[in-house]
Amino acid sequence: MDKMKHYRRFLLLIAALLATTPMLAQNLIKTATTPVSFSKRDFADTIKIKVIDGAEVVPVEIEGRIRHFLFDTGSPLGLWQGQKEAYMRQFMADSLLFGDSNKNRRHKTIYQIPTMKMGNLQIENYPVIVEDGMKDYLCGRFDGVLGFNLVGKDLSFKLDTKDSLLIVTDRKKFFSEEEKGQPCAKYRTKQAYRPLVIVDTPLGFIETVFDTGALNGWFDLPQDYLDQWFRKSPKKRKVLDDLTIQTDTTVKARA
Repeated sequence: MDKMKHYRRFLLLIAALLATTPMLAQNLIKTATTPVSFSKRDFADTIKIKVIDGAEVVPVEIEGRIRHFLFDTGSPLGLWQGQKEAYMRQFMADSLLFGDSNKNRRHKTIYQIPTMKMGNLQIENYPVIVEDGMKDYLCGRFDGVLGFNLVGKDLSFKLDTKDSLLIVTDRKKFFSEEEKGQPCAKYRTKQAYRPLVIVDTPLGFIETVFDTGALNGWFDLPQDYLDQWFRKSPKKRKVLDDLTIQTDTTVKARA
C-alpha cells in the first residue's frame, strides 16, 4: 500500500478516535480548552496555507520553529503527531479514554502547548494529545491537528481553498455581507465540540459531522449497528452496496 493510502487511513483513524469520544471525555476536553486564551481582540487576519489533497494545512510557530497543522473541525481538540516535546505541559493527572468504531479503547494524556503563533495571533495553553502511530506515513505533510475547540472559543474561520488562504477573526458577523445569497448550512454542536449538519442522502436525511480533516464524505458505523438497521429496512442494504466505492478494513467502515 502506498503512502497516500496510509495518509488517508490516518485521517480516518483520527476522526474515528475523536468523533466517538464519550460524554465524560467531552467534559474533560471542555475543561482542557477553558484555559486557552488569545493575544488579540477585535481582529481579523489572513494566513497563507497549503491545500494538500483537499486538506487545509496551517503554518504555526512553536518555540521559534514553523510547524504545520491540519485544520480539522472533526477533531474536538488538538493532536501532536510525534513524540512529546519538552515544552509540553501535562494538563492534569486524569487521562482521556478514546474509543473507535471497533470498540477498542485506549487512554491518552492531554498536554498543553504553552504558546503558539498562528498568523499574527498568539494562542496560549492549547490542549493536544500525542499520537505517533502514523508519523512515518505522513511524508512531512503536517505535524499535528488544530481542532474545532478553536471555533468553540469564539473564533470564526473562512477557508479559501482556491487561493490557499485561511481568514480568522473574533468579530461577530464578520462574514455576514458575503453570505447573502450564498448557499449556507446551519450546524449544531453535540458534546461541546462536534459540529453537526443535516445532509440529504439516498438513504434519507442524516446528521453528520462537518469535518474539514476528511478527504471525502464517509460514514463510520459499527457493523452491528448496520445489521440492525438493515433488518428493519432490507432494501437499504442494496442502496448502500450500490453507493459503496471502497471498504476500509482498518476501521471496519465503508465509505
